[in-house]
Amino acid sequence: MIFLIPLIAIISSIFIIDHFYFSKENEVVKEQKQIKQKDTKQDKQKYLENILNQK
Repeated sequence: MIFLIPLIAIISSIFIIDHFYFSKENEVVKEQKQIKQKDTKQDKQKYLENILNQK
C-alpha cells in the first residue's frame, strides 16, 4: 500500500506534464493553420484579380 502512493503520484505527474506540453504544442499548430488559411485567402484573391485583369 505504501508503494502505491508514490506510483500514483508519478503517473499523475506524467499525465499533467503531458497535458501542458501538448496544449502548448496545439496552440502552435493552430497558429500555423491560421497563417496557412490567410495565405490561401490571399492567393485566391490574387488569382481572381488576375482573371479579372485579363479581360
